[in-house]
Amino acid sequence: MAFRHDAATRVYRIVHGRSPPFDGSGTYRWGSRWISPGRQVVHAAETYALAVLENLVHWQTNALLPALVCVEATIPADMQQEQVDDVDPRPLGTLDHAATRAYGDNWHDRRRTAILWVPSAVSPYERNVLFNQAHEDFTMIEIAAPVSAVVDRRLVRKSGGGGG
Repeated sequence: MAFRHDAATRVYRIVHGRSPPFDGSGTYRWGSRWISPGRQVVHAAETYALAVLENLVHWQTNALLPALVCVEATIPADMQQEQVDDVDPRPLGTLDHAATRAYGDNWHDRRRTAILWVPSAVSPYERNVLFNQAHEDFTMIEIAAPVSAVVDRRLVRKSGGGGG
């Protein structure tokens, strides 16, 4: 179902500094929970904190990745968007992505909107946002210059045990 927000919406993406800051080439290559490989889709989070958490679950490391940057994107208020409302976020942490990928692939291929809001598997009370780079409205999104990401080191497990 398409909708518009009453005001411009800011979202956040954290990536390694050597990666293009607002580009879906990683999704194109590997896919994601919501998109099969072969589709250029940018992923972001509705809050900076969720962007950090989404990255932590993917890093799978005991050390912070160097050179992380945050990119803030602003979605214009008048931009058409879609939202997933009929998916229970509780089982999203499973490894089988067939149903969510079918949903996301259908959204991407229909090209009704450039934006799809999806529930987060990490935080079921928050949402991630997908940007279809192939959609003509993608160019309406305002992308800020990347800035160094700030991540509290206590969020990453220290080698050798012990707390923080």
